[in-house]
Amino acid sequence: MFEKLTYQTKCILLMLIFILFVYIGYKVTFKDTFLLSNEINEKQTKIEWLKSKEAEIPAIQKKLNDFEKNYSNSDTTIAVRDKLTAYISLFASQNGCIVTEIPTRSSYKSNNLKVQTNTFTIQGSFKVLLQLLNSLESKHKYLARIMSANFYTITDIQNKRKNLYLTLITQSFQK
Repeated sequence: MFEKLTYQTKCILLMLIFILFVYIGYKVTFKDTFLLSNEINEKQTKIEWLKSKEAEIPAIQKKLNDFEKNYSNSDTTIAVRDKLTAYISLFASQNGCIVTEIPTRSSYKSNNLKVQTNTFTIQGSFKVLLQLLNSLESKHKYLARIMSANFYTITDIQNKRKNLYLTLITQSFQK
């Protein structure tokens, strides 16, 4: 069969077989080695990054302890405001919103009842703001009740774009 082929055809066939063997050899031996080498390099860079962040842990723990010491007094109105602020800020950062107004201490005290009112303003898309409103009403209704929710838009003149805002007024009651 090979005797009938010309010299040029034999050379082309030999080159194709050589390329096929090189390809199979790469797939069988070198491909896994290169993949593992890349994976090792990525993991080494992650380990170096973690080691650099590990040095920051004591400073962060000190700040956390100071924060807990400052806000762990018996004034629960601060705790309610801080819990709501922390939840809304976390939600906003995870969903691409911006908290534009964080409440100051606002409370009313009568003989047997203490009422704390907080006003939050958040900028974002309608769907995300509705999700925030729903999660506050369902998951945090024991902490504070939503008394008012106001959606409005403000046109940003520099960007020539309308921004949607949600203003939430929450109240918590204590005896």
